[in-house]
Amino acid sequence: MATVGSAVATAPGRRKAGSGRGAMGILFAPVTLLVVLFLGPMVIMATMSLVKFPPRTTSGYTFDHYVDVLTNPLNWKIAWTTLWIGTTAMIIMLAIAIPLAYYMVFRAGRWELFLLLSLVLADELAPVVKVYAWQVILGRNGILNWLIPGPPKSWLLFSSFAVIVTLSATYITYTTIPIYAAMKAIDASMFESAVDLGAGWWVQARRILIPLAAPGIFIAMILVYIPMLTDFVTADIVGGTGSYMMGQRVRDLILGAGDWGAGSALNLVLLTLSVVFSLLAYRLARLNRIQT
Repeated sequence: MATVGSAVATAPGRRKAGSGRGAMGILFAPVTLLVVLFLGPMVIMATMSLVKFPPRTTSGYTFDHYVDVLTNPLNWKIAWTTLWIGTTAMIIMLAIAIPLAYYMVFRAGRWELFLLLSLVLADELAPVVKVYAWQVILGRNGILNWLIPGPPKSWLLFSSFAVIVTLSATYITYTTIPIYAAMKAIDASMFESAVDLGAGWWVQARRILIPLAAPGIFIAMILVYIPMLTDFVTADIVGGTGSYMMGQRVRDLILGAGDWGAGSALNLVLLTLSVVFSLLAYRLARLNRIQT
């Protein structure tokens, strides 16, 4: 009996130890991949940004690359161009995504699932293929020039306009779905009560819809705004000299000019700004959730 009692007493301890080993076994592979594929390259990039003559780590360390990046007028000009293109595209996407998400949640009815699946399927096409499709649409012999009367409009392609339109079309799914998910949690009776109290559509949007959907809006901005600022494929294919963006600048510094130090430093500066923006958006989303 004593033996049985001791076996029963030690069984929970054995299960606890076994579960710990099982959890470590499950987490070992993803943690290893995270270290190798994310933290490893980050450490290498940070090292190259501090090495005086990269990739020779024996040449000493310096902050000159960061000073050059932050004081170069060309980088500031490219930064303003990138900020303008990304912000304009983000505003356009929000102007489309918020009404579309509202319609899907509160007005679409049996078409809701169809519209949601259409958004998802529209994103299944390879990004590069979508960009080239917009190059055809915006070209001198494209659909838009065919619809607009008069001679072909050259500014439709290889311009900031083309980059903004293409980015907006590329990321609209990632903007709409988080906002749609946030609006699904809104009780429709709140709008009915607002109508009974005499509130118009603008008051309903400003006092009910936007505040309650704000967490989804902030999440959409995190998912979309940061990748747009580092995008270089779209600007390469449909952009011109006036739409040169920061993603292109980092690529050209490292792969074109072979300036690993300046390219790594600029990349880390952009990464730091992205982290700050993400934390700010997350904080605003949490504050709004508390207030509403």
